[in-house]
Amino acid sequence: MTDARTTCPSRFTWWPIERIVPALAAAVTATAQLSGKLHAPQWRPLSGFAAANLALYAAAGWCPASALLTGVGVPSLRHPENG
Repeated sequence: MTDARTTCPSRFTWWPIERIVPALAAAVTATAQLSGKLHAPQWRPLSGFAAANLALYAAAGWCPASALLTGVGVPSLRHPENG
C-alpha cells in the first residue's frame, strides 16, 4: 500500500536506513571537523572514519551503522521485512 502523495509505502512513518546512514555520516563529519577546529585537532580523524563507513555502505550495502539501525528496527527500502 502506498500513499498517493509519495512513492514510499505508507507503513514507513520515519526515514529508512538508506536515508539515515548518509545523514548520520554527514552529521558525524561536520561535528568532527567543527570540534577539530574549535577544541582539538584529534577529533578530525573521526570524519575519516565516517567517510570510510559511508564508502563501505556504498560499496557493500552494509556498514556498522546500518547493522545497528537494522537491529533497533529501522525499516529498509531494500529489505522491508527487516524493519
